[in-house]
Amino acid sequence: MEKIGKNSQRSIFMRFTLGFGILFLLLVGITSCNFPDISSLISSNSPTDLPDLALNSPTPQPSATPDIPTLQSKTLIVWVPPQFDPADGSTSSNLFLARLEEFISRRPQTDIQVRVKDLSGDYGLLETLRSTRSAAPIIMPDLIALPRPLMEQALQEGLILPLDEITEVMDDNDWFDYSQDLARVGDQIAGIPFAGDLMVLAYKDDTGDTPPSDWDAVLATEKALAFPASDPRSLVTMALYQSLEGEFINADGEYIIDEELFLEVLNYYQQSQAANVMPYWLTQFENDQQAWQSYQERQSTLAITWSSIYKDSDSPNTALAALPTKDSKAFTFANGWVWCVIPSNAETEQVAVELAEFITTETYLSTWGFEGGFIPTRPSGMDSWSENSFFSTLQQLLPSAVLIPNISLVDELGPEIRDAVVAVLKDQTEPAIALADLLDVIQGP
Repeated sequence: MEKIGKNSQRSIFMRFTLGFGILFLLLVGITSCNFPDISSLISSNSPTDLPDLALNSPTPQPSATPDIPTLQSKTLIVWVPPQFDPADGSTSSNLFLARLEEFISRRPQTDIQVRVKDLSGDYGLLETLRSTRSAAPIIMPDLIALPRPLMEQALQEGLILPLDEITEVMDDNDWFDYSQDLARVGDQIAGIPFAGDLMVLAYKDDTGDTPPSDWDAVLATEKALAFPASDPRSLVTMALYQSLEGEFINADGEYIIDEELFLEVLNYYQQSQAANVMPYWLTQFENDQQAWQSYQERQSTLAITWSSIYKDSDSPNTALAALPTKDSKAFTFANGWVWCVIPSNAETEQVAVELAEFITTETYLSTWGFEGGFIPTRPSGMDSWSENSFFSTLQQLLPSAVLIPNISLVDELGPEIRDAVVAVLKDQTEPAIALADLLDVIQGP
C-alpha cells in the first residue's frame, strides 16, 4: 500500500510538473507575441502531407515594392474652337460630351481633356499649335479640330500627321465627294471630316417672293444682293466662274483663266450694277460678316453667304436656297471642319485616331450635326434633316458641292480677281478691260 501511495504521489507530481511546463511555454509565447505551435507539442493522427516539389525552389527575398504589373493610363488632349465646346450646354455639345464619356467607358485607362481655343488671332488654334510645339511640346494636343484652310497650313508645316497609314475610314462609301476632298491635301489624308459648310443664298421669306435660281431671275428682282465684293479671297466670284465649268489650274499645274467664261461673270456684275442689284456700296464689304450685317439690317433682301453664318445668327424670316447660277445648275462651294492628329508616339497616335473615328461614325454624326446645324459630311447624315425646310436644298446641293480652292490659289489669284470685280462694280472700267488687266497680272508680260 505504501508503495502504491508513493507511486501515486510521484504520478501526481509528474503531471503537475508537465502542466506547469506547458503553462510556462504559453506565458513565454504571449509575452514575446510569438505563439508556439501547440500542435508540435501534441502528436497528430492525420497523415503527413507530401511536400510540393514545385515549391522546393529557394525562397525569394522580399522587396520593398511588390512587382505587380499595372495598366498605364493615357490622357488625350483635345483642342476645339468655341463652337464645338462640349460644356456650353447646347444639345449638340451635350451629345459630344456623352460621346466622349462613352469612349472613356470603352477604354477605362483613357482620360480625355478638352481645351477650348480661339479660332484665330494670337492665341488661335494654329498660332497656339505653332508656339506650343516650340516652347512646350509636353502640352501639345493629341487631336485638334481645324477648318480646311488651317488644316492645309498645318500639314505643310508638319504640325499634323498624315493618316493614310493608320486609318481606312475614308475608304467608306458613306462620304460626299466634297468630304473626300475636304479630308485630303494633295494625295494625303490629313484629317477626318465631321462638319460641313455651304455657300448659299439667304432670302427674306416674309415677302412672298420665290428666291431667284438663275442670273436673269436675280436681275429681275431689282433688289440688292449682298456679298463681300472686296473680299481678297474672291470666293463668290470664283464660285460663279466655276459654275460655268471654268478652271483655274491646267494640266501642268499652272494658273489659268478661261477668258470667255470669266467675261460672262464680269458682264453679269455690270448688268447687276446697272439694275441696282449689285450697287457700288457692296465694294465696302471685305468679309462675309459685313455683307451679312447689311442683309440683317435690311439694306438688302438677298445675300450670298455661308450656312455657318446663318446658323450662328439670329435672323428671323430668313430661309436658305441654292446659289443662283447662269442656267439654274446646281453648284456651290463647300468648306468644313476635320479632326486632325498631332504627331507624338505610335501608341498615342493610334488612340487619337480611334477617338476621331468614334466621333465621326454615321449614326452619331447624323444626330449631332443636325442638332448643331452643321451641314452633313455623310449622305447618311441627311436622314436627320428630312423634316427641315432646308432639306430639299441640301438634297440639291450636297451631291454637286465642290470644295473651295486651295489656300495657295486663293492667296495668289484672289486679290487680283477682287480688283477686277471692284473696278466693274464701281463702273470704273468695262468688263473686257478689267479682264485684260487681270490676265496681264496672272500670265505676266
